[in-house]
Amino acid sequence: MIYMILLAAVSVLIVVVVTISNIQADKSLKARIISMFGKPPEDKETEFESIRRYADKFQSEDLHVDDITWNDLEMDSVFERINVCLSSVGEEYLYNTLHQPEFELSGLQEREKLIQFFDEHPDERLAAQFALAKLGKQNYNGLPHLIFSADIKRLPKAWLYKVLAALPLISIAGLFFSIYVGVSGIILSFLVNLIAYHRTIKFVNIELPAIAYFSSMMKCCKRLLAIKQLDAQPIMKKMQAPYKTFKSAASKAPAQQTGLSGDITETIWLYFSILFLYDIRHYNNFMETITNNNQKFHDIYKIIGEVDMALAVLSFRKSLPAFTLPDFQQENILDFAGIFHPLIKEPVTNTHKIENDSLITGSNASGKSTFIKTLAVNGILAQTIYTCTATKFAARLSMVVTSMALRDNLQDKESYFIVEVKSLKRILELVQKYPCTCYIDEILRGTNTVERIAASASVLEYLHTQNCLCIAASHDIELTRILADKYDNYHFCEQVTDYEILFDYKLRQGPSTTRNAIKLLKVIGFDDCIIEKAEALADEFE
Repeated sequence: MIYMILLAAVSVLIVVVVTISNIQADKSLKARIISMFGKPPEDKETEFESIRRYADKFQSEDLHVDDITWNDLEMDSVFERINVCLSSVGEEYLYNTLHQPEFELSGLQEREKLIQFFDEHPDERLAAQFALAKLGKQNYNGLPHLIFSADIKRLPKAWLYKVLAALPLISIAGLFFSIYVGVSGIILSFLVNLIAYHRTIKFVNIELPAIAYFSSMMKCCKRLLAIKQLDAQPIMKKMQAPYKTFKSAASKAPAQQTGLSGDITETIWLYFSILFLYDIRHYNNFMETITNNNQKFHDIYKIIGEVDMALAVLSFRKSLPAFTLPDFQQENILDFAGIFHPLIKEPVTNTHKIENDSLITGSNASGKSTFIKTLAVNGILAQTIYTCTATKFAARLSMVVTSMALRDNLQDKESYFIVEVKSLKRILELVQKYPCTCYIDEILRGTNTVERIAASASVLEYLHTQNCLCIAASHDIELTRILADKYDNYHFCEQVTDYEILFDYKLRQGPSTTRNAIKLLKVIGFDDCIIEKAEALADEFE
């Protein structure tokens, strides 16, 4: 009796300690969530290969931000600036969303309603964040493969495993007629099933992390659906039916068993699983459920992703010095105020209305490239997360496409010029299919001056005839004269002293009238004889 009382007391103590520990862990997690909200994310190593797997499988042929534009605009860094998602599903979904601009305002407005709900309901916001944080992140979680290729994950000849699992039951029944036959049948069926188990379980174990994360995702659904007021949101109502479909599947999902921990119950369960092929049969049942209800599974993934992304976007907005919702117009313009690049910590803002194809000229380092990248990034953010880093941003719904930060392709043995020509060609093809906003930096810089100016003028003139708004930055002042009747002109400039060159990074009307390359050489400290020779040659060329 004393030992039983002592055992009961120890058991109660363990339960109390575990409960208190869990409560403290949850409090700590909530405190961390609260402290992180509305602040730029902490610097960390991002596993992009894992995060991009959903986007790689999801993308349509044309209607997405292509790799050239993505890399030109350093969108991986922009993603990292926004990404405070609390789950792998959320960050995978956010990464894909930034690749998939919306062309219907209704989709963006639905997204905004959810963001506004969380802004106006801080308690529900914290509860949702907690549910997502409990789901957590798992690199290479395998969910994209389940969404897009669950059918190929099923084991062939599923009926065979059901037959093999029935053999021990038949043998046990045989014990009532002959102990020898029954025992022999049990031993034989165990050996047969042991071979089948070991030939199959390695394949099953590969998918177990995905199945385990799926089970955690179902728990996250349950927590989200339990949040009052959030459950009344349209997006959450769409989760209820799919959740019911998969709730039982998650509870019966196979778990990895090794029998190597020394736990007697785990060892017994392993032998039981081998004898009746339990995990293998449930694996096939699970994959069959996913395959037969694939769209519902994808819906759950997207809803959790949308919720996590909405919270991340709200936090992103609150971490900015200013933001605005975009105003989409039928008119092919860019009308912006207080616009800045989200990656610059102390940005200089610009305000203007661009109503025509435009050339941006100016001296080296004056801000041309950063400015057109600012416009392009905001164009993408406007049509994806319905957020712009500005106090005003009005534009037309369009594809954002760029040709900027190009380099030689050594792997395919292509020169810089060939890479650039191919980049421009894809723009010329896209503008014939869709309304586009094109951003080009230093067009055709990979060839000689005469042909560069001639070809550049021809390409830009052609774009002027298409259904696009083209904004090009260039050092070639000649283009401003050649295209004066087709392109508006803007410029950036600087103030030069004997010791330094000062830039204000403000956009101005008209073409550039200054040069600073030789002056920069002087400021940096090049020998006077080089400077004098360069100035003399520049005067001859004019």
